[in-house]
Amino acid sequence: MMIQLKGNLTAALLSTLIIASFIVPVMAQWGVTAGFTIQVSFFYPCVCYLTNVRVVVSDQSGRAVASAVSPDGSMLVITFRAETPEYWLIASAFGYGSFSYNLPWLVHGSSIITVQNIGGYYYATIFLKSAA
Repeated sequence: MMIQLKGNLTAALLSTLIIASFIVPVMAQWGVTAGFTIQVSFFYPCVCYLTNVRVVVSDQSGRAVASAVSPDGSMLVITFRAETPEYWLIASAFGYGSFSYNLPWLVHGSSIITVQNIGGYYYATIFLKSAA
């Protein structure tokens, strides 16, 4: 009786290990989803208007994971989810500065954001400079 119980227990354990060896790698490919919210503000050392400032958030591999546009150059809040581990993000901004809306010039800048892999709320200030 004891030998038969050991045999059944061993068979059940081996069956579980075989099934797990096929399921676990597939589940690992899906990864853990983490939610990130980034509040982005802009600084430009000129008393002028900022318009159509587009922010692209990229992960450590250079892949764009989120983007948003601020029509009036004010603060942005970007929310996105990632299924790959994130250790730092780069927020790059491109837009226009002008004293009047008829002669704009290109402005750009970027900021590195150190994040925790579990997501969260982060702040970034992008210092813009003229592209010319």
